[in-house]
Amino acid sequence: MMRITCNLKQVLLLSCLTSPFSYATSETSPEAKEQYVNNEISAKFIKPAVYKAMKKVADWQLTRFNKKTYLFEGYDEGAYMSPTDSDSHPQGWVYAAYHVGMSRWSELADSKGDSSYYQLQYDIAKQGKYLFSPRIYNADDYAIGQLYLDLYKKYQEPEMLVPLKVIFEMIMQTPSTISLNYEHVVQKSNLTSDELDDKFGGRKFPIVPCKNRWCWADALFMGPPVWINLAKQTGDQRYLDFADKEFWATVDFLWDKEDHLFFRDSKFFEKREKNGEKVIWARGVGWVAAGLARILENLPKDHNKRAKYEDIFEKMMTRLAGAQQSDGLWRPSVLAPESKPFKETSGTALMAFAFASGINQGILDKNTFLPVVSKAWTALVDAVQPNGKLGWVQQIGEAPDNVSKEDSQIYAVGAYLLTGSEVYKLSKD
Repeated sequence: MMRITCNLKQVLLLSCLTSPFSYATSETSPEAKEQYVNNEISAKFIKPAVYKAMKKVADWQLTRFNKKTYLFEGYDEGAYMSPTDSDSHPQGWVYAAYHVGMSRWSELADSKGDSSYYQLQYDIAKQGKYLFSPRIYNADDYAIGQLYLDLYKKYQEPEMLVPLKVIFEMIMQTPSTISLNYEHVVQKSNLTSDELDDKFGGRKFPIVPCKNRWCWADALFMGPPVWINLAKQTGDQRYLDFADKEFWATVDFLWDKEDHLFFRDSKFFEKREKNGEKVIWARGVGWVAAGLARILENLPKDHNKRAKYEDIFEKMMTRLAGAQQSDGLWRPSVLAPESKPFKETSGTALMAFAFASGINQGILDKNTFLPVVSKAWTALVDAVQPNGKLGWVQQIGEAPDNVSKEDSQIYAVGAYLLTGSEVYKLSKD
C-alpha cells in the first residue's frame, strides 16, 4: 500500500475534518418541526402516494439535523452516532449512504418544482469543500463522492470533482495489494505498551488493514458505484478499469457459489446458524444488491463483462426473492429468519431498491419480481411512524442482530428514498 508524504496526508486530513457546513433548518423546537410531516401515507403504487410517502420520511429526518454541529441527532448511545465516533463523521459512510438516497429524492422533488432539497445538499457539499473522511483508501470514507457526482451532474461546477479525482488518482498510481482477509489490528507503543489509537479530529477509527481494498460486502455499495459513475461523467476509462478489476477480486472472495449470496467478510466463511445455514447478513447482502444495481445503471451496455455483472445480479436477486418473508421484509439473518425474528428495514430497503431498479433497467423480469417489490414497499411504508420516523432499523454493526420498532438510522432513510425513487418509476400516474 502506498504511504503518501506526511505533509500531503496532513493537509488532506485537516481539510476533511475542519470543513464547516451550512444548513438551512428551522429554529423551532423538534416537536413543532415534526407537525408538518404528521400526515397519513399509503403504499399504493400510484405516483402521488409514493411521492408523499418519500417526502414524509425525508422531511422528518431533516428535523433531526443540528445546524450547529452539522450532525443528525436524537440517537441513543448504542447507535454509534456520538460526535466522537468514526461512524458519525459527516463525510463518512453513514452520511454518504443517506445522501445517495437523498440525491434521488432531491432530483424527483426538483422535477416537481421543489428545489429546496437540492439546495440544501448543494450548500452542505460546497461548505464542506467537496472533501472526504480521512482514510484515503477506505471505501467508507470516499463513498460521499457520490453526492458530489450527483451535484456535478446538475450544476456542472468542476471544483466539485477535484478532491475526488485527486484521491482516486493516488489510489490508481499506488494501489493497495493487501490480502482481503478481514481482521481488526491492535497496535501498541514500543515504549509504553499502551494501545495506540488511530484518531482524527477527536474520532477513533478502527484499524482493519484489508479495508484499503473492498474486502467487506458493504464496500461494494460504497466504492465501485462512485468509480464507475466518475468514469461515465468524465469519460476517463481508467476509473472503470480499476473498479472492474477490484470488484471481481472481491466477488471471487465473498461470493457464495452454492447459495448465490455474499458473505459479509471472511470472518463468516465458516460460521453457521443453529439451523445449519450460513450466516448471511441482510444489510450486508443488501449493500451488495443495491451496489450492483447502481453499478449497472452506469456500466456501458457494450462493456465486455456486462453479461457477467448481470448474471450474478440475477442469480442473487432470484435467491433473495425466495428468502423474503410473508410480511414483505427480510430478517437480519437471511437464511435463518428464526434466529433473529425481527422486522428489519435497512436491509429490506436496499434489496427492494435493487429489485425495482433491476426491473426498471430491464434486467429482471417484471412479472416475476414486481410482487416482491410491492410486498417490500408495503412493509417499508408500514414501518414509518405517524411523525415520519422510519423504524425497525438494525443499528450499526456487521452481523445479524436484534432490532426494535424505535430503532432508526439515516442510512436506512437513504435506502428507503432509493427504493421510493424506483417504485415511483414503476407506479401509475
